[in-house]
Amino acid sequence: MDKGIFMKTYKLLAADGTTIASETPGTLGGNSNAGIYGRLDCSAANRALSKGYDQHRVFFASEQDAIQAGYRPCGRCMVAEYKEWNSGPAGKESYPWKKFPK
Repeated sequence: MDKGIFMKTYKLLAADGTTIASETPGTLGGNSNAGIYGRLDCSAANRALSKGYDQHRVFFASEQDAIQAGYRPCGRCMVAEYKEWNSGPAGKESYPWKKFPK
């Protein structure tokens, strides 16, 4: 009796905000309430998991997907990207983020 091979699937948030099933896990995680994305080993995100953050956690296949979905970089684990985002779009030829700093 062949039970077959079961592939694990992962739910990823696509650039358009829809959820897609993938055989490949996401490379970045995010918080859907805060609109922040970052590395999967982020110390701030991992600490927040015990406070219920897992209910709002999403995953992305790429940074471009996170940016296109309207998320901004984490200031803890993506320092260079956060500084670029936080400096705003003024005077830049290319500024990929849709969400602007306050």
